[in-house]
Amino acid sequence: MRLDQYLQKSCEISRKEARDLLKRESVTINGERERQGKRVIDPNSDLVELNGERLIFETSPRYFALYKPSGYVSSHRDDGHPSLFRLLDEPRVMELHIAGRLDADTTGLTLITDDGDWSHKVAHPNRKINKRYRVTLENPLTELMIKSLEMGVLLRNDPTPTLPATVEKLGDTECYLTISEGRYHQVKRMMAAVGNLVVTLHRYRVGIIDLEGLSVGEYRPLTNDEIEGILA
Repeated sequence: MRLDQYLQKSCEISRKEARDLLKRESVTINGERERQGKRVIDPNSDLVELNGERLIFETSPRYFALYKPSGYVSSHRDDGHPSLFRLLDEPRVMELHIAGRLDADTTGLTLITDDGDWSHKVAHPNRKINKRYRVTLENPLTELMIKSLEMGVLLRNDPTPTLPATVEKLGDTECYLTISEGRYHQVKRMMAAVGNLVVTLHRYRVGIIDLEGLSVGEYRPLTNDEIEGILA
């Protein structure tokens, strides 16, 4: 890794700011002053210091489960709503991304990582990882609607039927819905396909990972068992 890239990541600054830092401040590698940003270093073995203080760059992938509140967008940009990344007190937040986004008005479990390979596998339809939602509907959920959802429905502008879902009715207008795909606005579109409308939507499980122990707006690191087990 180039030294200017290392400074960029460890200090959370731009490439230009890293180069300016090399000119203005005392940056040393293993005790020797260095001014060239193109100098290649090994983050695992070289000691990089800024004005005598060690700079630490965490290279291990990070994995988090966050309880998303309503009104937050699943992106780094505040597009009319605050970004859910504002809820994270972590270094290098811009390097993190979401494995399976939720709409601004949807609440619940959001998986966040900087491991692109892992998030791609989690979101890939071939994995058929179950996502469990609690759904509140505008109109009563009929037996015909349930049967259609459990058989698979055709979504608007999509020629391929959804995979069979699991429906657990909780009341006239409320149910648990488990799906194993991740199409765009899938739950809302499935309910529209059977003639209903989603009022509230809450995701509380993805594979083996759930919201246990988290309050709204809180997050936690995933365990190794969760990181590996969701792909098993």
